[in-house]
Parts: sequence; structure tokens; C-alpha cells
Amino acid sequence: MSNDSTGASCKSEIAKFLDKRIYELSHRKSQRDISREIGFVNDNVIAMLKSGRTKVPLHRVVSIAKALETNPRKLFVMALTQDGNEKDRAAFQQILGEFSENEQEIIGAIRKFSNGSDPKLSVVFRKILRALFGGAGSTKTAE
Repeated sequence: MSNDSTGASCKSEIAKFLDKRIYELSHRKSQRDISREIGFVNDNVIAMLKSGRTKVPLHRVVSIAKALETNPRKLFVMALTQDGNEKDRAAFQQILGEFSENEQEIIGAIRKFSNGSDPKLSVVFRKILRALFGGAGSTKTAE
């Protein structure tokens, strides 16, 4: 693996992601703001996470994702593999299944508009989905 003068090529996937995302938010939030939102007492932790010198603690993934306005699931998967262990990622994705960014956005919208009520896939809902997607992939099911 080549190493430039900044060491960027040696950074983990999650460190690169954090660095990029914090830069994208820099016009609205300082690193100090982000650090406070996450609940870190020491602002230095953000720099250490971005550089990869400190691992992302799994118990902080949700608060980090919220502060960085990003998907907690995606961040969690990256945090699981920050040591480079792809077996963890594979197991996690096998257990929970893989969803595209678009599918996750649709699920998020359903949760938001249903006030988190976990709506059942009713006959009406099924018909709406079929109408939206033109019946693609439909199977004979009881309606």
C-alpha cells in the first residue's frame, strides 16, 4: 500500500469517511460542535478518529451518526471492520440483510410518516406499492 506524506492511504475506511463527512459539514458545524453533540469531553477525539489513531467505539456509533447526519447502519458496519476483519462485516450483513441507500431511504420515510408505528403490509399498501413499481416482481399472494 502506498503512503503519501499525509498517511491518508493508510487510513481505515471509517477514518476516511469521518474525515470527509466532517469536512462536508464544516460550513455549518465545527469539530468542537460535533464533539459536543456526540458527547465527547475532549475535542481532540474527533481529530484522532479522523486520522484513524483512535477506533470508533461501537457504543458511540448512533450519536456519531446523528452528529454527522449520516446513516448509523452504514457507520456501524464500517466500525465493525475498522480492524480490517471482513468476516465481521459479512456476518453482520448476512444477519440483517443488505439494503441499498435507496431502500434505506424508503424505509426511513415509512418510519417517519407512520410515526414509527411499524405499519403492517395491508392489501391497500401492497396495491399502492404494486402501482408505484408497475407490478414488477409481483407474485401470486393472498390479498
